[in-house]
Amino acid sequence: MGFPSPASDYAEHRISLDQELISKPSATYFMRASCSHFREGILQEALLVVDASLSACDGSLLICAIDGEFMIKRYRAHPQPHLINLENGRAEVLPDDGDGYNSSHPIFGVITYIINDARNA
Repeated sequence: MGFPSPASDYAEHRISLDQELISKPSATYFMRASCSHFREGILQEALLVVDASLSACDGSLLICAIDGEFMIKRYRAHPQPHLINLENGRAEVLPDDGDGYNSSHPIFGVITYIINDARNA
């Protein structure tokens, strides 16, 4: 019959990126960054994991749909809630209606993870 292997106590489990990176599958989207934002750690073609069910907190990176295209903005809560344009660093008005959406800056979701290709850095 034999004895069980002493190494069986140290068997590693496979890592599931779905379990690690996605908390709500029905509200999670994957997007590609069209350009680099070095200060935020985003390289061109980075894979962005976006959760549409989360509320932004101070410093969150958001995906906003502006004039039919998606753009990345940073949310700031102080001195009053506003967005920061990553291209020029200027403050922009945050949507102010009840559900956080209007025609100028509809917020699509919060970026939860940024996955860069280390070979192309």
